[in-house]
Amino acid sequence: MTKASLLPRHKLRGLSMLNVALVAIVLAIATAAYLLFFRGEPEAAGTTRPTVTVARGDVTAGVSSSGTLQSSQTASPQFATSGTVTAVLVKVGQVVAKGAAIARIDPAAAEREVRIAEQNQIAAANSVTAAQETLDDAEDAKQAADEAAAEPTPTPTPGEQAQAQAQSQSQGQSPEVAVSNAEASLARAKADKEQADQNLEAAQSDVTNTTLKAPIAGTITAINGSVGSVAGGSSGSGSTGSTGTGATGQGSTGGSSSTTTSSAAGTGFVDISDLKTLQVVASFPEADAVKIKTKQAATVTLNAEPGSTLTATLTSVSPTPTTTNGVVSYSATFTLAKVPASARIGQTANVTVQTAKATNVLYVPTTSIVTSGTTHTVTMANGAGSREVQIGVQGGSFTQITSGLDEGDQIELIQGAIGTGGAGQGRTGAGGTGQFPGGGTGQFPGGGTGQFPGAGTGANRGR
Repeated sequence: MTKASLLPRHKLRGLSMLNVALVAIVLAIATAAYLLFFRGEPEAAGTTRPTVTVARGDVTAGVSSSGTLQSSQTASPQFATSGTVTAVLVKVGQVVAKGAAIARIDPAAAEREVRIAEQNQIAAANSVTAAQETLDDAEDAKQAADEAAAEPTPTPTPGEQAQAQAQSQSQGQSPEVAVSNAEASLARAKADKEQADQNLEAAQSDVTNTTLKAPIAGTITAINGSVGSVAGGSSGSGSTGSTGTGATGQGSTGGSSSTTTSSAAGTGFVDISDLKTLQVVASFPEADAVKIKTKQAATVTLNAEPGSTLTATLTSVSPTPTTTNGVVSYSATFTLAKVPASARIGQTANVTVQTAKATNVLYVPTTSIVTSGTTHTVTMANGAGSREVQIGVQGGSFTQITSGLDEGDQIELIQGAIGTGGAGQGRTGAGGTGQFPGGGTGQFPGGGTGQFPGAGTGANRGR
């Protein structure tokens, strides 16, 4: 009797089922390997490239960049007079007119300086009067001496000559020297009077400057001081300017004695921005910067509102570059034609400048053109071979065809292959504005798989 015959019948049944399962697994692996290695190539070989129709419409070319929304004019006025803040008259978000009062400091010290300057001015005026009288007396004495010298006199005796010399020495100086000294004293007195006038004017200005006023019309975006704090003095001047344009702003009335281009917020007692006129400041690489110039039209989209498109005008391009990690770029400023109510300073904006446009021309997808040097070719559909073409305006998605193709010709895309799905068709009159709707590939949705979604199968293996 064998050992197997000694096993119970239910154990023999379990071993048989295990063997059947193992055989099934081996067969499944073999079938999968056969389909993968022996059937995949014929199916892939049967795939075709997507085709599109040569259409007529508009083609545009442009360059794009991203930047931030900024105010066209900002200001950070500061007290020109040093003192303790006694009142803040505005709040964040408040709209103020040019010249509106913003805050005040204690005027007592400034008023005291005015009184001192007034007294010094009176004293300087009195000195000028006294110096003028001295000069008048010296001129009268010189005139009398000149008249006496002109009269004929007898020849003096030696005793009379000695007496005249002694009298001249007792007077201390000649009439000419007395007049010269009096003229110098009057000049000094007048200079002191002019300085006293300027000191009084400055002191009076300091009193006026104890009230800080808005240098521009705009919205208060920040208040950097408070009641009880000491303001002014070391800051000296307010800051105003036009963001991105390099324009110099105007000093605030009673707020500062000089102005500079605003370079940073928070340098003044308050920050003011003109929110009615916003700009986009973006950087373009040097290859794109040479294609743009002032007054060109542009479109702007905000990341916060991807569905809306705004129009803008290129206001200026910086003449000096900025180099970051070896990349040279130039800053460009765009002014929005209309500011949406939801727009905020600092929002990310994408801007596109139209650099060329061709109207009512033949066009094909840029991805259908093969370029070698200065030669451009396309592949005709249905195995008709390749054909050399001449191109015009090159957009991001579409390219103008100036010769070599006719409207309605079918050409292949070179992105990849699709299965049995339909080929994408161009929308007549829509060149350069969007995608080819219908069957197609990638940006041409429809038939195909992989990067070409839609019906059909295949490996999308590009040739």
